[in-house]
Amino acid sequence: METIPSKPQEPSTPLVPIRVRNRFLTVICILTFLGSGWGLIKAVRTYATADYVANIAGGAIKGAEKQIDQQGNTPDFVKSIMGSLAEDMTPDFLRKLAILEFISNLLTLSGAILMWNLKKIGFYLYIVGIIILVGAPLAMGKLVGAIGATIIGFIGVIFIVMYGVNLKCMNKSNAV
Repeated sequence: METIPSKPQEPSTPLVPIRVRNRFLTVICILTFLGSGWGLIKAVRTYATADYVANIAGGAIKGAEKQIDQQGNTPDFVKSIMGSLAEDMTPDFLRKLAILEFISNLLTLSGAILMWNLKKIGFYLYIVGIIILVGAPLAMGKLVGAIGATIIGFIGVIFIVMYGVNLKCMNKSNAV
């Protein structure tokens, strides 16, 4: 037969407040899972098809350059942009960009997973991923990469701010 204690027993360990992920953090983490996951797939696909993409883009650029030459009144800066684009669209450049894109998306995805688990270190990992995603094409000095980096950088900064607002609900330690 079991005996029921007359007074409740005190727990042997103190209660630790449990942090709960809010809806906003949940939504932006899910958006990052989707975006970074798609970025990983896109990077692998770009790496695998770099030769094909470079040939197609090169043909399209040459066709556009012919049309520009036929018009005759096109400003010189447009011609220089087209020449720069033709130089940028090489299989080697596309592969390097794909590798950097893969690494940065892996970092942002890992950061989002950690933030999903309310670990503050994920925020800093996410920032490193965005810096690589934006900085690498700019450091390579290519026009195509710079245009893409500007767009990605804008979106990345918005997400960094949104995650930053939620830092207060994340743990400093690695324990959940």
